[in-house]
Amino acid sequence: MPETMLAALSNIRTVEEMIVAFRDEEHCRRLLETMVWPEGRICPACGYKRSIALAGRDTGKRRARPGLYQCSNGDCRFQFTVTTHTPLHSTKLPLRVWLKAMWLMLQSDKGLSSVRLAEILGVSQPTAWRMGHALRLMVARENMLDGTVEIDHFHLGGSPRKRPDDPPPGRGRKGQANTEKAPVMAMVQRPTDVTPGAPAGDARAAVVTGLSLRAAERAIETQIATHAHLMSDEAKAFMAIGESFATHQTVKHSSHEYVRDTVHVNSVEGFNSRVRRTIAGVFHHISPQHADLYFHEIGFRWSQRVVSGSAVRKTRHGREIMRTLWSRVPPALQLSTVFRAAAGRQMRRSPDGGIIIKSTVAVFG
Repeated sequence: MPETMLAALSNIRTVEEMIVAFRDEEHCRRLLETMVWPEGRICPACGYKRSIALAGRDTGKRRARPGLYQCSNGDCRFQFTVTTHTPLHSTKLPLRVWLKAMWLMLQSDKGLSSVRLAEILGVSQPTAWRMGHALRLMVARENMLDGTVEIDHFHLGGSPRKRPDDPPPGRGRKGQANTEKAPVMAMVQRPTDVTPGAPAGDARAAVVTGLSLRAAERAIETQIATHAHLMSDEAKAFMAIGESFATHQTVKHSSHEYVRDTVHVNSVEGFNSRVRRTIAGVFHHISPQHADLYFHEIGFRWSQRVVSGSAVRKTRHGREIMRTLWSRVPPALQLSTVFRAAAGRQMRRSPDGGIIIKSTVAVFG
């Protein structure tokens, strides 16, 4: 990214500075082109790295809109803009509105609901809902987790509605689950370094069909590299999965063992709590069909931290331990990471008013 654009993003700290920085449509387009194409323009149709800018209306030669380019590949000649084949494809909203929305959603510690975002931007709630999903689609990560990875299960959802005529869940009945909540598999990669400036590890989560070995394998095999060092509790599915990795260590929660030297799953349990608090406090309810997109957003926020130092803290029993201190990456600088993965991830409106995802990292609809 050019130094001038990086400096412009670094100076955005408050809402007033954000409004001033994103007030001009031409400047926002140039800024977006720098973030989407950090190494120069690339044709979204064929991947060719050479293109020409079509003349604008002000020259009197062509009636082309600003920011329209044409691929120089003789077999392609595809015309495109910075939003082509991205979640912003064919958007009717100004780019300055998009950048303001992305900054506001990244500024909040636990996200921003579509109702509140619509009130702030002056758009409709369905439009704000689709803008939120555009961010969640762009922050999805495709790299495999390696190093030390913690895994754990948790359940998504609230208490079921009372139905007097139906039997309660569980109670030992054959083939009947003991809860109606959706099971979720969570994975957190520990940071490889704790020196000041080192980034945090990635965090992922996905809705699974159950707590069985087969369901856990399907969720893990596309997310965690086999040479990783796995850590979990003593769940039977995790014990069987651990044989496929380089090493596998567990803690026995049933025996009240939660930490043994460096062996624990406290990081992934902290991420599980972050997911539950975000849903309960901001979104209130999400459907299992859309949950993976929300997990992308929550996991992205988890990783947007850097080590700022360390400090000595006392436990509840008076024992002194060394704690790592973290500082959050400024939201404006997170924008470059968000839009860097925008190309190739499309989001279109469905006939019933929803959205259809055309991407390899998140598909539903």
